Amino acid sequence: MTEHTLLKQIKSTRSRRHRIITLTIAGLSLGVLGVLIKGLTLNPSIVSSTLIGKPALDFEVEVLEGAAWLPKLSGNKIKLSDLHGKRLILNFWASWCVSCREEAAQMEKFWEKYRDRGIIILGVAIQDTPEAAREFAKLHGKTYPIALDVSGKTTIDYGVYGVPESFFIDENGIIIHKEAGPITFELLEQINSSYQASQSGRG
Repeated sequence: MTEHTLLKQIKSTRSRRHRIITLTIAGLSLGVLGVLIKGLTLNPSIVSSTLIGKPALDFEVEVLEGAAWLPKLSGNKIKLSDLHGKRLILNFWASWCVSCREEAAQMEKFWEKYRDRGIIILGVAIQDTPEAAREFAKLHGKTYPIALDVSGKTTIDYGVYGVPESFFIDENGIIIHKEAGPITFELLEQINSSYQASQSGRG
C-alpha cells in the first residue's frame, strides 16, 4: 500500500467519523429541543399534581388579616393541623401577580356564600411583604383570612411554581384538587359540588 493510498484511507475514515458525530449531536439537539417545546406548550392547569389524594403537608404561616375566622392561632400564626375538621382552600398568591387581581373577586364571592358552611379560604402570599399583601387585600376587597409564607417553606413543600395556585383540602387533611392559574366562582362551585356529591355517595 502506497503512502498516498494510506493517507486517503485515513482522511476517508476521519470524514466518516466526523459525519457520524455531527449527525449524533444534531439528533440529540433536536430531541432536547422537542422536549423543551413540549414543556413550554403544556397547560399547567391540566397537569395532575402528585399530591392529590395524599395527606396535605402541615405548614405554619403568619396571619395578616381575617384571624377571627380561624379556629385558633399560635400567636399570630396558623398551622394546617389547627384547621383539622374544616374544608380548606389554600390559595397561593402575591400582590405583584396580575392574574391574582382577576381571581380575588371570584374568591371573595365564593367566600361570602360559604364562609358559614364549614369552608375556609386561606390566601397565602408568597415572595411578598406584609404591607403590600394587606394593601392588595384592601384594594381588591378580600375579607377571607390572608397570611404570609415568610420563610418560603410552605411554597416549596407544595411545589408551587407560579401564582395563583390553589389546593383543596378536605376535613381529614387530604388534598382533593389542585388548580394552577386564576380560578373562577363557577369552577369553585363545581369543585365544591363534586366533592359534596362524592361524600353523599359514600354515605
